[in-house]
Amino acid sequence: MIDKKYVNITLIAVFFVSLFISLNSVIFETNFQLDQAIARVGEKEISRKRFEEIIKVLDDQSNTQLTLEKKNLIRERLIDEELLIQRAIELDLVRNDSLVKGNVIQTMFQHIINSSELAEPSKAELREYFNKEKNYFSSGKLYKLKNYTFRNLRDAEMARNLLNQSNFESFLKLAETENTIDLPSVFLTPQKIRDYLGPKVLEELPSLEKGDFSNIFETNQVPSIVICIDILLDNNPKFEEIIEQVKNKFIRDREDILVKKYIENLRNFYEIEKYSF
Repeated sequence: MIDKKYVNITLIAVFFVSLFISLNSVIFETNFQLDQAIARVGEKEISRKRFEEIIKVLDDQSNTQLTLEKKNLIRERLIDEELLIQRAIELDLVRNDSLVKGNVIQTMFQHIINSSELAEPSKAELREYFNKEKNYFSSGKLYKLKNYTFRNLRDAEMARNLLNQSNFESFLKLAETENTIDLPSVFLTPQKIRDYLGPKVLEELPSLEKGDFSNIFETNQVPSIVICIDILLDNNPKFEEIIEQVKNKFIRDREDILVKKYIENLRNFYEIEKYSF
């Protein structure tokens, strides 16, 4: 018969070995997490990698190494940022605030495009695309325009009077610089110009000749005037003449396909239930 004393000693030894293994496991896991994070806010850890990327950028901009105090300050700002993000999620601002929701959607679109790492289209690809979409690029006239917008209708009327007087310098002083929709400095079809400036600009195009300027029209309720830099009279423009326009449309169409495919995958991944109107 086994001595009770030895049994007790064995049980105690097993207990301490198990305890040591458990503590060792916890310590190892904690150290692993600390190696990966610089702080934790609620259940969310702030990545040490991101912190170090910020430090590196600041180090590169400074001649001296960042002090511990400044590193602590950076960590505190990252904690503040995470607190605000978590609170915004709790308040459901992504859905309830139209500005936040719009920014998130646009950011997602850009994320889809950037994460795809698409190569720059080759000239051969663009030429093939041009031949396929020739009807889109064909037009009785192609226009190279410069668009100017104004803070209000009064400024726009004054600006147009200045153009009538050939006072271009004073005209430019009235033009808005922040909200202007810049057109590419290439020949564009009327349809492309409409895409940029809206349908009202089409009423102005037929009367324009090289060097002319339009009447006042509105783009997104903002008064605008376009000046005609040049006109290309060609029903079938050559590929080399509008290669930048072809490239822009090729990239835009490719990005649209990417976003649509991504959303379709989301539709297949998430359960969607539709109710009656």
